[in-house]
Amino acid sequence: MANTETTQTEAFDLATAHFNPDTVAIVTGSAEGLGKAFAEVMLQRGVKGVCIADINETKGKETAKEFQKYGEEKVVFVKCDITLEADLEAVFAKTKEVFGTVNLVVNNAGVQDEKNWRMCVNVNVTGTLSATYTALKHMSLDEGGQGGTIINMASIAGLAPIPYMPTYAASKHAVIGLTKSIMAHPFTKAKGITIGALCPAFVDTNMIQEERVILRCEADRPIALGTVNKVGVLKVSEVTDAFLTLVLDKAWAGKIMKISKATGISESPMM
Repeated sequence: MANTETTQTEAFDLATAHFNPDTVAIVTGSAEGLGKAFAEVMLQRGVKGVCIADINETKGKETAKEFQKYGEEKVVFVKCDITLEADLEAVFAKTKEVFGTVNLVVNNAGVQDEKNWRMCVNVNVTGTLSATYTALKHMSLDEGGQGGTIINMASIAGLAPIPYMPTYAASKHAVIGLTKSIMAHPFTKAKGITIGALCPAFVDTNMIQEERVILRCEADRPIALGTVNKVGVLKVSEVTDAFLTLVLDKAWAGKIMKISKATGISESPMM
């Protein structure tokens, strides 16, 4: 598991927490949005290297170039469609070639499209499953890996009914079920793997008002906006702080973390 450089007896301090300098990370869907923010905060906190894996080649290359300010040798971009196993294998191969063995994977790539629901399920469920299993294969001690941490990006929508986004909610319920089930398996710990999930509510990179948030019916939009106003909108920095805590604080290892503007950070029970 990725960890701080402090001793195990010291209390976790987000302000000073850093990654082990041997941390090699892959972040899917990291050309923009939260994925980009996760990659950047890891570079700021001392990782050895980060792979920007994204289907958008133009933005992915721009992000990788931007992040060279943290060191030209610390970032690489690989084009990746997470629904294609060959693409995922290429991401792991290139990351290992450039930085060494991968020990942190953030499965962040996802979409929200209620009209094209098959695509939504294919990316959010099939893609996340494939990325998780690929990570397990490459990171497991019994497969020649060094162990590590997998973080699956879920959502508050995976913990409660969301009437105006049923497909998206179903897909994120699946991600949480996957994460809980793998973490509950006794062999996971033996493989040196810790897996957890982050479940944010609305974040200001992807507010429901944006045109790319596609609902099944426009009549649902006022309901959705009402939920946004009730729950509130998280700043990106609030979500990255939660991410760092989930990854680096040993007390959060292998757990499901939910965060909203209204209620802050809390744990979702494994059962």
